[in-house]
Amino acid sequence: MRSTARPSLARCAFALASCLLLDACAPNSAMRRFWLGTDVTLYPARQVITMNEDQPTAQAVAIEDDRIVGVGSVESIVATLGDRSFEVDRRFEDKILVPGFIEPHLHPYIAGILLPMKFITPHAWSLPGRDIPAVRGRGAYLARLAAHEASLEDPQEWLWTWGFHHLFHGELSRADLDAISNQRPILVWHRSFHEIFANTAALAALGIDRARADAHTQVDFDRGHFYETGLELLLEGATDELLQLRRYLGALREARALLHAGGITTVADGAFGTLDLTREYRALRYGGWDDSDTPYRSLLLLDGRALGDRLGHEATRDRILELEGDGTHHLRFLARSVKLFADGAAYSQLMQMKDGYLDGHEGEWIMQPETLLAAARVYWNAGFQIHVHANGDLGVETVLDVLETLQRENPREDHRFTLHHVCSAAPAQAQRAARLGAIVSANPFYVWALADKYAEVGLGPERAARMVPSRSFVDAGVPLAFHSDFTMAPAQPLRLAWAAATRLSADGVLQAPEERISVREALEAITLDAAYQVRMEHEIGSLEVGKLADLTVLEQDPFEVPVEALKDIPIWGTVFEGTVYPVKGP
Repeated sequence: MRSTARPSLARCAFALASCLLLDACAPNSAMRRFWLGTDVTLYPARQVITMNEDQPTAQAVAIEDDRIVGVGSVESIVATLGDRSFEVDRRFEDKILVPGFIEPHLHPYIAGILLPMKFITPHAWSLPGRDIPAVRGRGAYLARLAAHEASLEDPQEWLWTWGFHHLFHGELSRADLDAISNQRPILVWHRSFHEIFANTAALAALGIDRARADAHTQVDFDRGHFYETGLELLLEGATDELLQLRRYLGALREARALLHAGGITTVADGAFGTLDLTREYRALRYGGWDDSDTPYRSLLLLDGRALGDRLGHEATRDRILELEGDGTHHLRFLARSVKLFADGAAYSQLMQMKDGYLDGHEGEWIMQPETLLAAARVYWNAGFQIHVHANGDLGVETVLDVLETLQRENPREDHRFTLHHVCSAAPAQAQRAARLGAIVSANPFYVWALADKYAEVGLGPERAARMVPSRSFVDAGVPLAFHSDFTMAPAQPLRLAWAAATRLSADGVLQAPEERISVREALEAITLDAAYQVRMEHEIGSLEVGKLADLTVLEQDPFEVPVEALKDIPIWGTVFEGTVYPVKGP
């Protein structure tokens, strides 16, 4: 312990004893400061990566309460503190400190729904307490599903499963599910989250007959297939089942641990209120996301399409404005922000492609272009930041057309109109996005998970290889953030950075190497540019004096390990607003 003021011998002895006790029993920085009577805690590190161009690296960070008050060498920080008392906490001396990772598009309600389900996925998953092996092929998929059904003791329990993908598991129909059980409701959620297959027992339990199904264009009643907006028909009756608190709250707590293990200190929701705004918000509070010891903040982005369909867009606009003051320190709504949708899911191959698909199937619209423009106009004219789900190059072009129209009608500065996902886009579209002032929140995991299969089916090798063209956006000057959209990718920002920096597919194939970005650019996408997307760049995203003390603590330096090892860097824990949160072991 060091101090610029000379303490008494008694105080030194007391402080030393307190340090020993607190190190063992209370590593919380705020508690340490309370007992030791110091104002500032100084953390030396093996390296501090600031993401601040004016001071890229440092040797220590000093924190007072929830703010950074010093970045530099230990000596330079001590000199700036003057007569203020401080302590030196050496727990990070062999660690790497980086800005707290930001997850700018994740759906808490999806985590709450899916984590309790049986996973049957084409790629292996590792979750707390369970490792899920990959399953490929139609026969293997149906056998695994049948085994899950047979393992359920309660004959009334619904069987929900997630992870089916038709290109890896073969086609699926209601008849296939009826053959597994014609008594138990079975619902198979597609890997994309944008499709569900249901057996006859499930349809009966939900009160869905042919007349109701045929009223929706994105439903195939005979196959028990509900996709894109057709999903809403099925979910209308399934919401009570999905949001059972005994299951949902436990899953939200599991998701909380997952996020912390990924080094995340800020989460922005990708579309909130899709099922039930009030119940989703209440569940997050009951599920621990609002607790005082939650090691991250959550920013909720309202689903303007779902709410707009129910309330109308003018009423939804007003409702969002009403909610701006609601929430708490850890859990609050994004101000004047809304989420809209263009084309279908990338994982479903239902995104809209300019040149179509090689096998002749067609993409889907979630909001027709004219509907999207009319809705966006309501929010644009009210000064909102508009976020739009857009995947295929035709979907991206349509969204850029909407933005250009809005700018022509009512020019705005710093609108931060954000395109989400952007699975397929041409360099010219990246340049157009830059001219229009758009930003991109992309999921680079698509390359790893889908490029191999999409090269064989639907897109062909060239278009599949160029999915999520990060270099094109960076070179055009478009702010580029990365998100997981969990469970579309693991909630691990370093894995997303790795995916964009290596562009290696699951089969180990290098995909469009010209679209790789540097490690620094990839780290910017999970720190600085992600902060910019959520309008918090003055508070988080880099380690600078005056900003919130959000840090992620790494065991290795991202710039020293081979780029292929970026995803494997162990995360020791985080510092959130000045309080240290080690990651607990399994």
